[in-house]
Amino acid sequence: MQDNIEPMFADSRQTNNINLEKLISRLVNYWPSILISVLVALLFAFGYLRYVTPQYLIKARVLVKSEKTQAPNGALLEELGMAPAASNVENEVEIFKSRILMQRVVEDMDLHIQYFIPGAVKTTSLYNDIPFTIIPVLPDSSIKTYQQYTVNIVNNIFTIRYNDTSLKAVSGDTVVLPQGRFILKGNLTDGTYNDVDEFLVTISPVEGIADSYLGSLVVELINRQINIINLSLRDVIANRGEDVLSKLIEVYQLANVDDKNEVANGTISFIEDRLNLVTGELGTVERSIEHFKSTNKITDVEAQSKLLLDNTGNNLQELTQKEIQLRVLESLEKYIQDNNNIRRIMPATLIGEDVTLVGIVSDYNNLQLQRQKLMLTYTENSPYVKNVDIQLEDLRQGMKNYITSLRRGYQVTVNELRARAGIIENDIRQVPSKERQYLEFARQQHIKQELYLFLLKKREETAISKSATVSNLKIVDPSRNTGAPVFPVRTRIYLMAFVVGLIVPGIRIVIKELFNNRVSSKADIESGTNMPILAEIASVADGQSIVVRKDSKTIVAEQFRALRTNIQFMLTDETEKVVMITSSMSGEGKSFISINLASAIALSGKKVLLIELDLRKPKIAQHLQLNNQHGFSTYAIGKDAIDAIIIPSGVTDGFDIIASGPIPPNPAELIMLPKTQQLINELKQKYDYILLDTAPVGLVTDAQLLSPYSDAVIYLLRQGYTYKQQLKAADTLYKSGKMKRMGLVVNDVEINKGSEYGYGKYGSGYYDDEVGTSGFNVNKFIKRK
Repeated sequence: MQDNIEPMFADSRQTNNINLEKLISRLVNYWPSILISVLVALLFAFGYLRYVTPQYLIKARVLVKSEKTQAPNGALLEELGMAPAASNVENEVEIFKSRILMQRVVEDMDLHIQYFIPGAVKTTSLYNDIPFTIIPVLPDSSIKTYQQYTVNIVNNIFTIRYNDTSLKAVSGDTVVLPQGRFILKGNLTDGTYNDVDEFLVTISPVEGIADSYLGSLVVELINRQINIINLSLRDVIANRGEDVLSKLIEVYQLANVDDKNEVANGTISFIEDRLNLVTGELGTVERSIEHFKSTNKITDVEAQSKLLLDNTGNNLQELTQKEIQLRVLESLEKYIQDNNNIRRIMPATLIGEDVTLVGIVSDYNNLQLQRQKLMLTYTENSPYVKNVDIQLEDLRQGMKNYITSLRRGYQVTVNELRARAGIIENDIRQVPSKERQYLEFARQQHIKQELYLFLLKKREETAISKSATVSNLKIVDPSRNTGAPVFPVRTRIYLMAFVVGLIVPGIRIVIKELFNNRVSSKADIESGTNMPILAEIASVADGQSIVVRKDSKTIVAEQFRALRTNIQFMLTDETEKVVMITSSMSGEGKSFISINLASAIALSGKKVLLIELDLRKPKIAQHLQLNNQHGFSTYAIGKDAIDAIIIPSGVTDGFDIIASGPIPPNPAELIMLPKTQQLINELKQKYDYILLDTAPVGLVTDAQLLSPYSDAVIYLLRQGYTYKQQLKAADTLYKSGKMKRMGLVVNDVEINKGSEYGYGKYGSGYYDDEVGTSGFNVNKFIKRK
């Protein structure tokens, strides 16, 4: 018979494949906790958005104009490997990111001194409309520590508190704080903050605030072909962010102009030094002439020697020009040979019209400026800096050689002119001695005057060139706020909160399912055993022992009626009347199932007897409030006859009970007595069904000792209570065939746990197809039978 029942129930079982519908069903089981979690997450998101300080994105676009020095002999310089360096826009990107520029911005705008209005939850930053300002007396760079101050304003009197110190001041006072001396300047005339009497002021090192802004600054090169740079900055105050970005561009332009003016400044400094020297020499010559005239009482030597000077004027002028150029070259040669000037700009204005030298000096100066820019972001050991140093050394050596060669050429020309002047001097010697001496003084004075005028001219030319210097940066789009805050993004925060609200309980559910070692679903049963499921019994209120009565119409009553139907069709032979009810351990509800199944069978007009054979922990008599002084144990020891131990249940007609009787010390030995079989055989003659409520099979052997007397076995599981390992033990017992016609009944199933157990089938028309809650098809059973 066992062989026939197993395939009968196997036809009604689904595969164990996980499908989406089952997964959704499991999640729906926990919908209240998921809903609560999502609502809590959204509530936290709302509070976060309510109190978080928003950040605004400020953008600007600038164009870096490409510059390339076009020396007259550019092609020749390129062939010599001394081609002028082009402006590298990538270097400009790095310069924008340099700390030195941002530090200048912080210092100029006093961003390291910040003002706030404290709140219970949120502290509000202030900018522009600040009711007072604290101005440092010493340079901003002297501030090396962070300090927070609380400022209270009452009747235009400022009370400044920090640590355990408090001091009072009025507008215009100089206050001494831990970070130095500061001037307090009030601005309370507009009445904007009349209702605010406390402010927070933080004074930080410039470097820290600069680093903070650099962290939010993004400098991007859009296209290498068009040299446009995108600048973007985040700030909690949009107006301040716009001002910071505009100031950064301004500081960059000033730094760029300063770099370009460095050549002019070096040239002007060189000229000033030469002017001071020439002025002294010219003064000495003029004093010598004055002394000569006074000593020799000469008043009009010019007229006496005018004719001679006119004859020698052209030669003297040419000689003077060459000597001036020779002296300039000698000065440049000394300048370039001085190791202290290795990293300084060469004075380019004094070079003259030699286009080759102009080109070399221009390239040298451009490389010096490029090196200074690289040093903002790299060290001297950087390959980029070393490469520029090699180029500078090559140009410097080439410049030395060229100046030396050029000086020698000028020296030869000067010597020739001096030789020609010697011939003229022979003529001059023919004039009187005093006139000759005067002519010598006049010639030296003329040379010094020409050199002095030359230097003055070059100084003015350099100053004019310096005043015309402009930055290579052009503002395409000025700094502006993009509008709405870029952080936080409300939709993103709510979406993240919604997802977190789903994930958190999801993780909890997954962990709970993974580590759950108890039977909680039909899938757990199907994966643990091939035993057929006869019925699932829903949960009932605590203390409710009897749910099946004559007029009961509850879901649980209908489930017991469905179980009754399955039992009746299992025991089709008239001689098959005994059903044993057991479980894995105590507490799974055997007594509850036994009482209500017996009541359901009795309500169908059958005579049923429930024998309480759990002799270790009997509960049936207690639930039915019956006398347990007489029962199976007193019958087994011969103290009572069969008729003396049979008592009505008091639940419904046709439902009788044999209680366990007093708990014996040897339950198993009593069950093994021949009187047990005699009792069951005699009772079969009187009753249509006999239910044996036995001890748990997983704990003791009582149930196995009674199994030979039973025609079918109901093995009881309790949802969320029975261990999965116990289910496997029951499956082993089922497969061994030691018990006849074993079938499962799942007890204490939660109705609100979804539709996995098929509760949607209850109601009108439930028996239309004669299918029970477990899917046990009677038509298939009859066909196979």
